[in-house]
Amino acid sequence: MNKQLGSIYANLYVKGSHRAKRLPKVARPMRPRVIAWAGPTAFMRNRFYKMDKWYKARIAKPELVPELHVIQPEKYSRSFEERVHVLSPKVEKIDIGFKSRQAANLQFERNEAELERMSRKNQLLINLKSLDLTDRAIFDHYNIMADLFRPGVTFNITQNLDVQFGDASSVFYGNCLAPSSVVNAPDVKIESFGSDAFNTLVMLNLDGNAFSEEAGKQLVHWVVANIPDSGEVNLGDVVVPYLQPLPYKGTGFHRVAFVNFRHREKIDLTSIALKGSGLDDRVFDMNKFFKTNEEKLTPSALKFFQTQWDESCRKTAADKALTLPSYHYEFNEPWKPEQREFPLKPQPFNLYLDMYRKPESIRAEMAKRRLTMQLNNISVEKPKYPDINYVENKKKLPHWQHEKLIRENSGIGPGAALWRESSQ
Repeated sequence: MNKQLGSIYANLYVKGSHRAKRLPKVARPMRPRVIAWAGPTAFMRNRFYKMDKWYKARIAKPELVPELHVIQPEKYSRSFEERVHVLSPKVEKIDIGFKSRQAANLQFERNEAELERMSRKNQLLINLKSLDLTDRAIFDHYNIMADLFRPGVTFNITQNLDVQFGDASSVFYGNCLAPSSVVNAPDVKIESFGSDAFNTLVMLNLDGNAFSEEAGKQLVHWVVANIPDSGEVNLGDVVVPYLQPLPYKGTGFHRVAFVNFRHREKIDLTSIALKGSGLDDRVFDMNKFFKTNEEKLTPSALKFFQTQWDESCRKTAADKALTLPSYHYEFNEPWKPEQREFPLKPQPFNLYLDMYRKPESIRAEMAKRRLTMQLNNISVEKPKYPDINYVENKKKLPHWQHEKLIRENSGIGPGAALWRESSQ
């Protein structure tokens, strides 16, 4: 006997009732079959055509992406305490200068409400020359004293030193000056104490030594010895003639320091006089110089500024027959996908085609255009406005060409080679 499966009420049907005899049919949408589609290139022959399994399957051969360099932060990053310990290790300080001068307790009245109002409206001006910036923290931040002598060496600023290039370019504590503004020797005023002592002023480029592999050496730009206590630098003996700081192209900012030494008697510094006119003859070892004369010299003042390459460096080097090295960073060639007639990612065609051009050909094209501009007496100064005729060009030029014009006039991308580099 066959056992009935299911409910006994499933076959019951009462005439006149609303119970359906069968389940209703549900209209389901048509589900298309999935096929592999690789675009129109999968069905046409081209120069990359090859009878292989990928062509037979009508599927484009997948592109193998190289394994990218992945950095795991937990293996390379340090905590704040570890970074402070590595960057600023505890080194025993060696004071090679004079005893610190006690600043007078100046008491004066000031209107707090007026100062607050001027500060809120950006009208409060601070005279940097009147500030007492003798805090050694700024020298530690820029690693000035460590690169002048050696790590751990320090001294107190006990003498005022005023260095002025022209009317608007003064040297403070790390301010930026363009090489074009420091072409000539500065006007230097050294504080006088009314004694019979002498001063020796040394001007150094802490980052300019590209001619010696020994660490701790600088490039000397100016040395004036045996300056009387009156502070008149022109009364001293010029041991090394002045040379404009010449930071090398591609090396960023260079630190140029002025160090003043005090001594009781005149000293002979002919041993550090230049033996030639090249930059390699100006390589200087400040630590060795001080070690040799530490019984006579005591540092008392220090100021420095920062500068980076501009066109005046090239002109000065040409006038003095000097050869300046030039540096540039060699980036790894960026990975780019295989060039296709129909790229998967839509993008402007000119940028897509330039991506597969050799960088040398692009640089040669820009150099040729710049030379053509100079031959036709067209200024190579970067325009003040990216497109002075924006409304007209927006109407008559294609979008990609108008965007290319704006990028070139803005100095973005390869178009930056068309314009003269401005000093900062």
